[in-house]
Amino acid sequence: KCGYQRFECVQPMYNLVKRQAEVEILPLAQAEEVGVISYSPIAAGLLTGKYQAAAQTEGRIANNKFYSARYADPGYAEVADRFVAFCKERNWHPATVAVAWAGSHPGVTAPIIGGRNVSQIETALAALDFPMTPALRDEISALSIDPPLATDRRDEQVGLFIH
Repeated sequence: KCGYQRFECVQPMYNLVKRQAEVEILPLAQAEEVGVISYSPIAAGLLTGKYQAAAQTEGRIANNKFYSARYADPGYAEVADRFVAFCKERNWHPATVAVAWAGSHPGVTAPIIGGRNVSQIETALAALDFPMTPALRDEISALSIDPPLATDRRDEQVGLFIH
């Protein structure tokens, strides 16, 4: 050992449209017993449904180039649309479910929440009482796409097994 201090906690982005943490960060954190305080569980509001209206002009994605670039992929909007419809069919608030989903990953210690008003904080805190089961988590996960492998050599790896 070199005498270095170990990491005790990491803070990756993790939500239904940005699931890359599932590939390496969350498994490593679980294996090494490192805490994970994930951020952006509602994807800057994308998973609340507020950006479904073409006229939406307020919010991080609408007003901040950094966030609009981060969530510009049309596939993210499609996942959000499926997720919001799924929640509305069950009379659940999408923000509550999004926070509960992010927090239900066994490698996540707690998701970071925020809000611009008390109502948004209350909606996020309702995730503490949301009945997220493993089966429901799987059903919600299926609304998204699996994150890509951690390497850009997938084709090369597949080719190794074909020959």
